[in-house]
Amino acid sequence: MDIKVIEQTYKEVAKTLGWAVDKRVALVITTFYLTQGSGFRKKEHEEAAEVIKKKEGWTSPLKYYMFHIAAAFLALQGNPETGLEKLNVNQHKLNEAGFRKSSYTFLAAFLMQDENGASRAKELYDQMRQHHKFLTSGEDVPYAVLLGKREGTAEERAATMNAYYRELREHGFSIGNDLQWLSQIMTFNSSVYDPEVVGRVLAVRDFLQNEKIKIQPVQYQILGFLAITKASSAILQTIIDNTKKLENTKLFKWYKDAAFATAVQFEIADLIGNREAAAAAFSTSFEMIMQVQQAAMMASINTAIISSINNGSG
Repeated sequence: MDIKVIEQTYKEVAKTLGWAVDKRVALVITTFYLTQGSGFRKKEHEEAAEVIKKKEGWTSPLKYYMFHIAAAFLALQGNPETGLEKLNVNQHKLNEAGFRKSSYTFLAAFLMQDENGASRAKELYDQMRQHHKFLTSGEDVPYAVLLGKREGTAEERAATMNAYYRELREHGFSIGNDLQWLSQIMTFNSSVYDPEVVGRVLAVRDFLQNEKIKIQPVQYQILGFLAITKASSAILQTIIDNTKKLENTKLFKWYKDAAFATAVQFEIADLIGNREAAAAAFSTSFEMIMQVQQAAMMASINTAIISSINNGSG
């Protein structure tokens, strides 16, 4: 991880995205390009952004906080128009399967690899709702797509998710969507309950906290990713060192909450190594989910700030 490269790329991205785009979103885009093994592709990004503007209606979820992330993803694919067409086909299949159109179904559509993905995702999603009716929502669709294609029945995987959720709750994890996402990730390697996976999650959490890395609920899913990839103590130490380096830079001075996630993303390639293709695909998908969720968080923060200002001036 090269701090100077991150800072220089960020300047290029922020300038291209313009003053109207929150600088934290520019930071998300910067990390996305760099962790995909690519410098910022300004020309391709602008071309992809223009395709989205022309092809998508004003009510499209792609016109909001996902706009530049979608542009970056399409830019890296090489042909934005073809990529957007495939994205809309996948999104439509998810709608036909019973999912309501949203930014999360678009994200899930990015992650779909075959036409049967939608039906398998819906089967798993429905099983998840059997355990957490009010907690399971559209935000869970991307993970339903990712995990629906793995071996094991949807019923068994959902039951295992619930078991992980309940056990981690007893170990000090806060209940809610973040814990549910963590429990979902924990089933990636197997739909069968495995106490060792719980042990690894707790070990990773304790290791990080002992090094003064505060773990917020929004970062729970990262613990799951580190656990299922069996991150070594050496890799965890690298993540810790890089997190602290980022926190001390001018760029992350006001965004320290993003430093840990960014440090993890720069280590994803080393975490996966030469493992199965499915694991490598999952790492890319997981990174994209992280990027979108960070952008969504930034959008919600901006909305809260604007609302506060408007209420204060009323």
